[in-house]
Amino acid sequence: MTEFEIQTVLSNQLITAALYMFAFLFSTWFAGRCAVVTNEQGNANLVSKILISAFALSSIYYVNYQVCFIDLYIAQYGHSLAVLQQSGVELSGRALSAIEFTGGSASEVPQLSLIPANPIAIIFVLSITLILMTGIWGGSSNND
Repeated sequence: MTEFEIQTVLSNQLITAALYMFAFLFSTWFAGRCAVVTNEQGNANLVSKILISAFALSSIYYVNYQVCFIDLYIAQYGHSLAVLQQSGVELSGRALSAIEFTGGSASEVPQLSLIPANPIAIIFVLSITLILMTGIWGGSSNND
């Protein structure tokens, strides 16, 4: 593969991940909306809370999964460029800085993890989880 082809693969992977991320964030929003509507109507029984929680947690799981795939795609980009460099191809400055930024190594193949590499992504996923779970299981703030 050439440097351009590797960059094209990364671009296509990120576009695909963005489409999936949009779908899963929408389902996460929908879970939050279900929680709010159920609590506003005052008929949030245990079964509905469990079902909404299951839907919300599965949506959040897939949001987290997409974040991890984005981490993997970026790491694979650096790895592929490092392999290309090791094969003797002269790389552009952009590719060399991408290898440095991603920590790309020709000897270490990136692996998918269910824990995001970026600490901000971990905070993002945990905060969505806490917001939804407190919205579902927290008491109503209406003092009627």
